[in-house]
Amino acid sequence: MTSSRPPAAAGRCWRIATVALLLAGLPAVQAQDAAAVPSAEDLRNPEWVQAGREKFGQTCAYCHGKEGDSGKNRPFRERIDWDPVQIHDVITNGRKRGANVMPAWKGSLSDDDIWRITAFIRSLGGQPRAQP
Repeated sequence: MTSSRPPAAAGRCWRIATVALLLAGLPAVQAQDAAAVPSAEDLRNPEWVQAGREKFGQTCAYCHGKEGDSGKNRPFRERIDWDPVQIHDVITNGRKRGANVMPAWKGSLSDDDIWRITAFIRSLGGQPRAQP
């Protein structure tokens, strides 16, 4: 009786080839994501900032406070010239630094919502701390 399964080496080669094809496609995906970055004007748009404030209040304020003054990181108001792509990336993919964990919101929030939250967070930068 002969087996219809390929030898183990053939299976490994197939998996390696599949991984190589997937990796070869990564630069195109990254370039596409980079093209989706909103303009500086969009990120300052009061409508975007307000929509981001509302979504931030619903999803982020529990850990960061409603004005970004709480949490394990320094207040958002202390940040100047914070890269919007970095903010977007952390919200989207999360981050872990020791015991400091930011969950990934990719799949829970739309990319548009994440960009609007980014606009709100950037709007806080360089402002005096909110008084209680």
